[in-house]
Amino acid sequence: MKKRFTRVSASVFCVLLSACGSGSAVVEGAACYPEAAKTWITADKRDAGAVRDPGGKYSIFLDGSASMVGYIRGATPDERPLTDMIAMLPQLDTIDRSKLEVVRFDKKLTPLSEPDVARMQTEAAYLCPKGSAGCDAQESHIDQVLGRAAGSDATSLSVIVSDLWLANSEVLTTDGVALSKPLSDFFASGRSVAIYGFESPYQGRVNDLPSGNRNVTASRRHLFVVAVGPLARLQAFHKAMRTAPSASIARDLSGGKARYSLFTREPVVAASDSAGGFDLEPKSPFIKSTFLTVRSGVRIASQLRLDKGLALRASDPAAAPGALWRGVSDATVLPGAVWLGPTAGQTLLYRQVGDKCAAKGGDWRAEGELRGGWRNDDPASFKIEPAELATLPAGRYLLVGSVRRTSLLSPNPATQWMREWSFGSFDEAEAVKRPVMPTLNLGETARLLEVALLKSAEAKPITIGGFAVAVEIE
Repeated sequence: MKKRFTRVSASVFCVLLSACGSGSAVVEGAACYPEAAKTWITADKRDAGAVRDPGGKYSIFLDGSASMVGYIRGATPDERPLTDMIAMLPQLDTIDRSKLEVVRFDKKLTPLSEPDVARMQTEAAYLCPKGSAGCDAQESHIDQVLGRAAGSDATSLSVIVSDLWLANSEVLTTDGVALSKPLSDFFASGRSVAIYGFESPYQGRVNDLPSGNRNVTASRRHLFVVAVGPLARLQAFHKAMRTAPSASIARDLSGGKARYSLFTREPVVAASDSAGGFDLEPKSPFIKSTFLTVRSGVRIASQLRLDKGLALRASDPAAAPGALWRGVSDATVLPGAVWLGPTAGQTLLYRQVGDKCAAKGGDWRAEGELRGGWRNDDPASFKIEPAELATLPAGRYLLVGSVRRTSLLSPNPATQWMREWSFGSFDEAEAVKRPVMPTLNLGETARLLEVALLKSAEAKPITIGGFAVAVEIE
């Protein structure tokens, strides 16, 4: 953007429209602003915290392999995550169930009626009847389920309940490739993936150990829920899980005993006053102020006034204190989001040419890109530089900043729990001695998800956070 040196008056007003990224429909007043700013505009407090399922097909896939019977046998009156999950998932009253289907997966995919679903809460559902040659009592064929979910409409919500036990013969050969494709398809279609892990009592033998040992039993194992769909539906599902009718599931999620990771291409910044806020640096010429009214449905989170004279008197304009956006941080991201990795920032500048809330942000004219202000922190941060703003002609401007993920750390801190709950052939002897039997190759599942998200980020950098700031120069 070419700088223009024009005489300006005594006041510069900065208004922060707080970061959102909730994946929900854009609030009405956001239509008054440029498309690039809409993600970072939040609703008035009356609408804050609303998480609604936008609706669509809802598919539940239940693992029917023989290993699942141990969760049924080991269940206690206070702790029975599998039976509770089977009972409650088709009944979640905050999730659209108008297009509900429940499917069992083992050797094949089998749609279940209500009586069939109830039977999945009993041992008999997982054991092969004597003389049944077509019964598959060992493998869960997770690749088939993921492929089915990947082929569903992009608005659908698919929920998979499984032990996610991947035998070495599967994950280290063809199934590693078979698993990768649907994971990549999820992100390519704009969907996100959530992984939940629950500790569960268990009673039974542990099959498919790398050593071939068939004499290992477990009293506790991990149970998993994989949810795939648009971020808005996953957020509604997450809220439903945290307030589940199952006391143990809700308790474990709220207390942190259960684990959760969210893989998404969507912005990971949660809606809050602090998510997109600017801190005033010491001796900053900015002063907090309130002067703008609330547009329909849109709440202005903070407003700043700039002492232009103080800003222009700075001996070193580049080092002059200003207002600092510290970037995306763990404190402001969506719960469990997998986002850490190299980032880069960009700021677009718009000038107001009208004040009638014209459709499609027609009151704002694109002026180009601001080159200054970004700092190469980890993650990238942005400073409003008062001296630079003073070079602009009189008028009202909108600065829209975004942080893009250009790559992804792998292993990622947000998936560390999956690796801690995992084991392979090299540490089987130690794994079978743990109080809670870990899950074979769960770390590889985490890696495959990270790689799929990484490839999508490198092919098209993903916006994971940002801000919108209005500036008035008179």
